[in-house]
Amino acid sequence: HTIIQNVTSNDLVCRANDGYFTDPNNNRVYYVDAALNTRVVDSGIEFPNGLALSPDQTLLYVADMRGQFAYSFQIQPDGSLAYKQPFFHLHAGFGQKQTSADGMTVDTEGRLYIATDLGVQVCDQPGRVHLIIKKPQDAWLANIVFGGKDRDILYATCADKVFKRRLNAQGLFPAEGPNKPPRPRL
Repeated sequence: HTIIQNVTSNDLVCRANDGYFTDPNNNRVYYVDAALNTRVVDSGIEFPNGLALSPDQTLLYVADMRGQFAYSFQIQPDGSLAYKQPFFHLHAGFGQKQTSADGMTVDTEGRLYIATDLGVQVCDQPGRVHLIIKKPQDAWLANIVFGGKDRDILYATCADKVFKRRLNAQGLFPAEGPNKPPRPRL
């Protein structure tokens, strides 16, 4: 196994045999293969935090906690990342340039859900924020995930509590493999 020193891992996402994690303090995104070998695949985001896979697992999304974007990367066959772009332009509070973007998840329609200072920002496949679900309390909204029998309940950790909200959407678990979303509606 590769030994990594001075790494402060934060969020991670796993596919069936590999995965990615962020190291915000060192501005890095890491890839971990099936044998647990680890390598840096990006080092250019100011404070990479939350990450998620697109439903078909061809793209990796990484949120910049200190900026207004979540980045999109194309995943290559060897796990490396290509074609980095600031893709999801997130809303920030009045006069702010930081969204505090943290945990992320996706649904079967290809929408990306991002925990931010303003609440859960819901983005469509072309990258637009369609709505913001208000935070359940005035505190740090750290992470979100779909769960429940039908995966239609969005769970959110906000300070010292876990909240849930049923949505008209169904979440995905990346470790179960790719899921082809419908074509984006423009």
